[in-house]
Amino acid sequence: MLPTFFIPGEAKCGTTSLFRYLSMHPEVFPSDVKEPNNFWQYGSSPLWCRQHYPFRTTSFLRKLSGKRTVTGEASPEYLSKVSVPASIAELCPEPFLIFLFRDPVERAFSDHHMLVKAGVETVPFEERVEQSLAWIRDPGMAEVLERLNELEHHPARYLLRGAYLKNLGPWLRRFSRERMLFIESESFFADPGVEVNRTLKFLGLSPLENQEWPVFKKGRDKQPIDPEIRKRLDEYFAPLNRELYNFLGEDWSWPAS
Repeated sequence: MLPTFFIPGEAKCGTTSLFRYLSMHPEVFPSDVKEPNNFWQYGSSPLWCRQHYPFRTTSFLRKLSGKRTVTGEASPEYLSKVSVPASIAELCPEPFLIFLFRDPVERAFSDHHMLVKAGVETVPFEERVEQSLAWIRDPGMAEVLERLNELEHHPARYLLRGAYLKNLGPWLRRFSRERMLFIESESFFADPGVEVNRTLKFLGLSPLENQEWPVFKKGRDKQPIDPEIRKRLDEYFAPLNRELYNFLGEDWSWPAS
């Protein structure tokens, strides 16, 4: 089978939890790994992009008994990769797209913390922020930053991946807005059941009732963000957040100018 839905990101916004919660539904047969990344690694290969999904016989047999089979994945590397929407559109022209976005300052800090714990990042958060802001403000770095955003790990990912509306551009050019659902991570964290059932309704599925919502991949042992760095990042992201709010037609809880 090919996926019915995608959760393309963003990283550290609750994609693991939402994927696991949706997988509790009896009509959802998710990919056998949370982040297959098929459409990033293999383009639009009809063979390789079916990896990790149920066989079509599963859907056929369930259909005979009047049951739906919905499958999908949560690969947060997808959102910032400009080639992925075209690859998905070639094989899945009308997917359901579910985006989780978190306060970009908190997302950046959590992302850095995760990579430090994984041994991938060795430079302090404050230094990465200063370096990234300098690069972003340098017109001569624009093309370099575009290329960096195609990579999984790079020094500017903490800021670039929080420019949500900009990263949505290739997706909006390929897919209808009606096929997209946008979830504020803070609302999802506060009341998972509401957002899970809103997502299930979006997918055309029945709600989950009387369900417990275990916490997955909760960050631990993080120190608070330095107040001065927090202030600088709030100032940087505020106009980007406003652009996102204008697109969504509603304000969320993050600072915006």
